Amino acid sequence: MAELELKDRLSGLLSERQMSQKQLAEITNLTESAVSRYVKGDRVPKGAILLNIANALGSSTDYLLGLSNVAHPYSSEQELDQAFELIARNAKTMTMEEKQKFAKILFS
Repeated sequence: MAELELKDRLSGLLSERQMSQKQLAEITNLTESAVSRYVKGDRVPKGAILLNIANALGSSTDYLLGLSNVAHPYSSEQELDQAFELIARNAKTMTMEEKQKFAKILFS
């Protein structure tokens, strides 16, 4: 069986999360066309962009790059704990727009 490429891994995670390319673009502050290029395999995200995509999909950069076959290195409980820590660490410096965006994601 051939190794899955980044585009296949992205598509699979989007499908698994029932997330559209548009939603991924919004969460990661990318354009829809950039996300589309990554999903089609026309481009490969680098550095912080790759990390943001992995985080948004609950995965790791290693999985997206084919260095690991473990799509979700953290349990749901660990992911939730990480989210709480991230929010607590950044809550005081978040803008109202960021807080509203977070609430929208949380309650959708």
